[in-house]
Amino acid sequence: MKVFSFFRENIIVVLVVAYLVFSVLLKLFSGIDYLIPCLWKTFFSFECSGCGITSSIIEIIKGNFLIAWELNKITFLILPLLLFCSFKEVILKINQI
Repeated sequence: MKVFSFFRENIIVVLVVAYLVFSVLLKLFSGIDYLIPCLWKTFFSFECSGCGITSSIIEIIKGNFLIAWELNKITFLILPLLLFCSFKEVILKINQI
């Protein structure tokens, strides 16, 4: 039941992550692009250092590492760190139960 209380306490984060996962899977399998647009690029008309990270991760999942590198090089630093932190949080939550 602790899992459900976590979802209730963090409903905004859960909804944003669910939308992100849904949009990535939609682009990955059907090519339909409903990814969240970059607000920096929308307001200021030039790309920030984070532009293309989601597209780069999609290309990594597809196995296109060179295309992912061209889209955004910082993904190869961010993705392992994100996976490590997520794995660590899951392990800590499991040990608390």
